[in-house]
Amino acid sequence: MHGNPWLRLLRREVEELVRSRQGEQYLRERQARTELARINRELKQLRPQLAALEERRAALLSDLGER
Repeated sequence: MHGNPWLRLLRREVEELVRSRQGEQYLRERQARTELARINRELKQLRPQLAALEERRAALLSDLGER
């Protein structure tokens, strides 16, 4: 690790450590909170894109309706 004193742990090793110290319920709750935060971030990014697409769609539909 090029002189780095920190140990490199694999995800499964960290999960097993947390599971043994905190319990399965704690690990599942933390994983659910992490996934929820990721989903919320994605939704926050997608909302402006959705609004822009709906605005463009409305403009195109109104252009088609005028003919």
